[in-house]
Amino acid sequence: MAQFVANIFRNFEGSKLPVMSSALKSVLFFCFLSTWAFGQDKIQWHFDFLPNPASLQISATIEKGWHLYALDLDPSIGPVPTQIVLEKNKAIQVLVPFEASTKAQQSFDANFGAEVAYFENSFEARNRIKVKKPTTATGELTYMLCDDKRCLPPKTIHFEIKVTPYKLEKPN
Repeated sequence: MAQFVANIFRNFEGSKLPVMSSALKSVLFFCFLSTWAFGQDKIQWHFDFLPNPASLQISATIEKGWHLYALDLDPSIGPVPTQIVLEKNKAIQVLVPFEASTKAQQSFDANFGAEVAYFENSFEARNRIKVKKPTTATGELTYMLCDDKRCLPPKTIHFEIKVTPYKLEKPN
């Protein structure tokens, strides 16, 4: 996004109307800034470790009127599917990849002219892991939010989740 804005500003640097150019730069900058700030509170993410069975849980609360695209959405349709990438860690063995535990809705999306799968209000995905020793699971989550008229640019966030092996207590 920053590169895009910088390219626009460069195009106006040679303008014969320097005052107009500065004003236009300011307006463009604040438009992009407000768009960026506007999308920051449409979704709230939570990252948790569930010890038994050992799994990572990623959940979200989505603001009314907005939706998040499904994990298994075909990216050739247009919207960016939600993607969860767990970084390799020798202390963690992934038994089952991330799957949505929230049921996705399906409908025609006029933004992309296609049938899409998405989540409204909430989202939850889990994977199954085996934890060999206490460590931190790290990864990246990429997602895209849309409402019925517009889409916000895709965003990638880094996450960290502390995990520990599950130990059964022996009965006395």
